[in-house]
Amino acid sequence: MIPVGLIEDDPQLRLNFETYFSLDTEVDIVFTFSSIEQFISKQNQIKTDPFLVFIDIGLPGISGVEGVGIINKYYPNAHLVILSGNTDNDIIWQSIAKGASGYLLKPVSFKEIKKQIEIVKNGGALISPEIAQVLIGKVNKLGKEKRSSYENDKLTVRENEVLAQLVNGLAYKEIANVLGISVTTVNDHIKNIYNKLNVNSKAELISKILSE
Repeated sequence: MIPVGLIEDDPQLRLNFETYFSLDTEVDIVFTFSSIEQFISKQNQIKTDPFLVFIDIGLPGISGVEGVGIINKYYPNAHLVILSGNTDNDIIWQSIAKGASGYLLKPVSFKEIKKQIEIVKNGGALISPEIAQVLIGKVNKLGKEKRSSYENDKLTVRENEVLAQLVNGLAYKEIANVLGISVTTVNDHIKNIYNKLNVNSKAELISKILSE
């Protein structure tokens, strides 16, 4: 089963979340809390490390954005996903920069959340096309000179070239055209990049770049 946690201040939403997934044989709800403060105070009650944690952004007290960094300290291997109706570019950017591996816009159905859990389980990222465009646009605004500093000594010259194009927002086919290589080769390079930099998605890659 996939251990999942939820931090959400709406009691009805928490109850609905628990009820829906209590009937699911593939998902195990390991905790639901109303705030980051409650999450911290009841750490000793959590018996299983979560694989994925959904976090409401508009929490009382410590915000969901700030909570991402706190939860990461307790569960560095967990996938943290912001749930929000906020499409403010800076909030989205801050969430990913703090370490969130996904950002889903409300309202989102439980059926859709289950689908997204499966995506993460299979190595994908919980980033909608709209949110991805925000991130790509923000990276592009950093400027060419800044992006050149993304070169990583763990990567080969070609992998760094692929990385630069990936961060610039190019699709695999576009990267292949720019570098004069096949799409299959691009895919192989990106797999190597993810492995060497210990990330599982473009969202995590961008987050790692920001943190460095």
